[in-house]
Amino acid sequence: MKRIAVLLSLCIAVFLAFSQAQDKAILSSYRIFPKTGKDTDLKKALAAHAAKYHKGDWKWRVFSVVSGPDEGSYQVNEGPASWTALEGRKDISDEHTRDYETTVLPLVEKTLPTLYTRYQKELSSDSVAGTFKKVLLRHFYMKPGKGVRFMNTLPTWKQVWEKMGLKVTVWSSFYSGQPQYVVASRLRQGWTELENIKPSMFRETYDQIAGAGAYDRYLEDLGQYVDHIVEDMMEYLPEVSTN
Repeated sequence: MKRIAVLLSLCIAVFLAFSQAQDKAILSSYRIFPKTGKDTDLKKALAAHAAKYHKGDWKWRVFSVVSGPDEGSYQVNEGPASWTALEGRKDISDEHTRDYETTVLPLVEKTLPTLYTRYQKELSSDSVAGTFKKVLLRHFYMKPGKGVRFMNTLPTWKQVWEKMGLKVTVWSSFYSGQPQYVVASRLRQGWTELENIKPSMFRETYDQIAGAGAYDRYLEDLGQYVDHIVEDMMEYLPEVSTN
């Protein structure tokens, strides 16, 4: 009987591991900067390339970065997909590569490295497939060994976002440079949603959930976990993206 229980536990563990491996939670993204005077041409080239080669699991969602250190660039999101799908991917053909190199790259001034991020469902107040027009990104770059400590603050933030009716997704980087968490505040109605959000609302809601003074303690602890923070705003470009 004991051997059966052990075998059953092993089967469950293998099943859960396989299920997690199949989750479509891995997003790859990179940013490209157009050459001077080639902005419109680059958008057209990206749209044409995406229409031919990036559909289904490999669809592109393209955003214009409108603020922050990478203002003027475009962020290309691909996925989300599973690690298993990425391993077995077969659509990057020689034809695909030639098309990108001959139609897109000549219009690009600079390309930033690819970032792989994992969607954190249990920490997010919106689904991975949620729709939106604009998004506010806050990149929290971790100090060495402090990622788990920072992650422990996010369940409280999820409650804050849900109570305030905010659609937010949390992503953690995966072997892509300095470890970071990306908190994406999605604005389904665009910038107009910001009219109803005041900074004091976050402090008040946080303290309501975690207790008086909790927000101040969070800010004090933040400096112990986070090396630096980068923020930017992006606008979704449906005419350049694929479904």
